[in-house]
Amino acid sequence: MKGKKFATMSGTLLFPLCIGCRAIILHGGRYTHTSKVVAIHSVQPGNIRFETENTHYRLLRTPVSQAADCRLALSMAA
Repeated sequence: MKGKKFATMSGTLLFPLCIGCRAIILHGGRYTHTSKVVAIHSVQPGNIRFETENTHYRLLRTPVSQAADCRLALSMAA
């Protein structure tokens, strides 16, 4: 069996990392949904290293303003 792959990307986590949950990353105007997080290796101001069932991730954090571009349109319910 092959080892896990490694992925480095620039983006923003849309929700805090949680072991046992999937990470959702906004990067380049697209979303990446990971497999379940199995370990969080380091959290630093410029990057986060974590591991999922399939991949070791290095997320280079971009400013939060990028996430503002994907906000939901809310309206009054009838």
